[in-house]
Amino acid sequence: MSEIKTYRIRGRYRRTGKYYLVYKDIRALKLEDALEKFFSEVGRHGIKRHEVEILKIEEIDPADIRNIKLRKLVIAESPALFIEE
Repeated sequence: MSEIKTYRIRGRYRRTGKYYLVYKDIRALKLEDALEKFFSEVGRHGIKRHEVEILKIEEIDPADIRNIKLRKLVIAESPALFIEE
């Protein structure tokens, strides 16, 4: 059975003559899936895939996740998701 890994992907893109840095902590089974999710989330802001230069990809420990909500969800022993109808 595959284990879900946590990746930190860092990149940069150029707009109006300036470079902007972007990073995301992504949970995925494979690196390819993590990259696809990264480009999907960055694309929501109007940034095309070819505009992003990937600087670094690293697998990180779940305790090092910067997004507090994601970290709590990952570290919890029995995470519960509630869906309201």
